[in-house]
Amino acid sequence: MTLIESIFLLLFLALILGEIFERFRIPAIVGELLTGFILGPAVLGLVSMNAVFKGLSEIALFFLILLIGIEVTTETLVKNYRLGTLFTFTSFIAPLLVMVVVSQFILGLGEPDALIVSISVAVPSISIVSVLLKNFRLLKLDAGHVFLASVIITDIAAFGILSAIISPEKIYTDIIGVAVLLAVLFGADYEIRKHSDIIVSLFERLHARERGEKVIFGAIIVSGLVISTILEMIGITFVLGAFFAGIIISEVVIGPDLHNMLTSTLTRLNDSFFIPIFFSIAGVEMTLPESGTLLDLLVLLLLTAAIGAPLNYFLSRKYLKSVKPRTTLGILGSRGSVGIIIATVAFDGGFLGNSLYSLAIFATLILSLVFTPLVRKKDIVLPES
Repeated sequence: MTLIESIFLLLFLALILGEIFERFRIPAIVGELLTGFILGPAVLGLVSMNAVFKGLSEIALFFLILLIGIEVTTETLVKNYRLGTLFTFTSFIAPLLVMVVVSQFILGLGEPDALIVSISVAVPSISIVSVLLKNFRLLKLDAGHVFLASVIITDIAAFGILSAIISPEKIYTDIIGVAVLLAVLFGADYEIRKHSDIIVSLFERLHARERGEKVIFGAIIVSGLVISTILEMIGITFVLGAFFAGIIISEVVIGPDLHNMLTSTLTRLNDSFFIPIFFSIAGVEMTLPESGTLLDLLVLLLLTAAIGAPLNYFLSRKYLKSVKPRTTLGILGSRGSVGIIIATVAFDGGFLGNSLYSLAIFATLILSLVFTPLVRKKDIVLPES
C-alpha cells in the first residue's frame, strides 16, 4: 500500500468512527485511536509505522497544541490560579503520586516507566476539557474558567515532568528555562495588553493589505516554530513551545476578528485532518495489552478513580456552586490527547516500551468512556442572557 493510500485509509476511517463515537457522547479520539489499532499490525496489518508517519505525526501534534494554546489566555490563569491549583492537586498530583509509588514498589515497574505511565493515565486533557466546556457552554460560568485554569496548570506540569524525564541531565536547565519563558510570556502579555489598541491597529492595517492574511498566519506559525525550536535546543520538548506560543496569540494582539478567523481555520484543519491523523497514527503503534500488564492496567484505573474522584467531588461541593459535583467529575475525570501525546512522545523517544505504551492508551480510552458521560446538560444551569 502506498503512502497516500495509507493516509487516505487512516483519515477516512478515523473521521467516520470519530463521528459515530461522538453521536454516542464518546470522545472522537476513541474512534480515531481504534482506527489505527484496527488498520495497524495489531489487527489487519494494512498500515505500518514508518519515518514519514512519524514526521506527519509531529507536524499534526504541533498544530494541535498550538491551537490549544491560542484558545486560552494568561488572564484565565491569573484570575483562577488558586482554585485551579487546588483542582490540579486533586485531579492530577494526588493520584499521580500514589500511582507512581504503587507502580514502582508494588507492580515492579522501573522508575521512568512508572512515572511516564502514571502521568499519561492521571493527566486530564485540555483538549477534551475544552470540547466539553464548549459543548455544554460552561465558559459562561465561573466554574468553567476554574476547570480551564486547572487543566492548563496540570498540562504545563505534565509536559514539564516529561521534559525532565527525557533529559534528566538538563533538569535544572529545564526548570530555569520554563521559569524564564513563563516570566517573559507574562511580561510580554502584560505589555501587549497595555498597548493593545496600537498593536491591534497594526495587525488590522496589515490584514487590509493584499496577501496580508497570508503574512499574519505565516508569522504566527513561524513564531510557534521558533519558540518550539528554542525549547528543544535547551532540552525541553517542542510541545511546550507550541503551547506557550499559542497562549500569547490572543484577541488583544491580533484583534477579535483575526483571532476568530485564526481559531476557526486551525480548528477546521485540526478537526478534519491533524487530530484524526495524529491519533490514528498513535493507534497504529498500539498492541493489545499483554496478559502480564492487565493487572497493572486495572490497578492504575482503580487508583485514578478512587483517589481523584472523591477529592474532586468534595472540593467541587465546597467551592463550585454553579455546577453539580458530578459535572466536575465528568470534566476533570476525562482523559484524552495530552496523556496520549505524553505516552507517544515517550514511546517515540525510546523511553517507554510497546506494552506499557498500549497500557497507557487503553487506560486513557477507558477513563474517557467512564467519566465523559457524567456531564449532562440538565445538571448545568446557565445564567440568563
